Amino acid sequence: MLFPLALLLFLAAAPCAYAIWVPQTREEFVKAVAEGARMTKVETITVDRSFAQVYSLLEEKTSSCLDVLVKRSGYVGTHMEVSSSDYNPTLKKIGKGRAVFALQVVHRPRGIGHKPPPGGLYVMAADITALGKNETRVVLYRPKMGFGKIRKAFNKWAAGEDVRCPKMR
Repeated sequence: MLFPLALLLFLAAAPCAYAIWVPQTREEFVKAVAEGARMTKVETITVDRSFAQVYSLLEEKTSSCLDVLVKRSGYVGTHMEVSSSDYNPTLKKIGKGRAVFALQVVHRPRGIGHKPPPGGLYVMAADITALGKNETRVVLYRPKMGFGKIRKAFNKWAAGEDVRCPKMR
């Protein structure tokens, strides 16, 4: 009788032991990536454009291209499954010549084992800083895999290229 009781106690504690920590704020996400969180990368680019030019194009493109709801459906075996991903970008100035960006996503149905923050899981963030009159630095905090099309488009927008919106999945 001791064995089933021990198994029951282990199973009750197991979800706590294997819970995955999920950043609940942009600051937590940036810190985790900057400290080398697994499968993440910090990427820095410097562009020969003023902060105002960079911010203006990023503001236009992030709201029109990244603020989207992607719906999916398909048969799994004999039944239809429906899911969606709601992307939520934020871009805001935090001082003269400084801005922050974040991209969050809400997956429906929600994955098991994590409590996403309001607005969804953080998948990307950036610090945008004026270095001079016509020079701006963009530090991008991102995953190493996935979101490559979004990363490429974001960097091109920062560089002043008015490229098309990435296909969101």
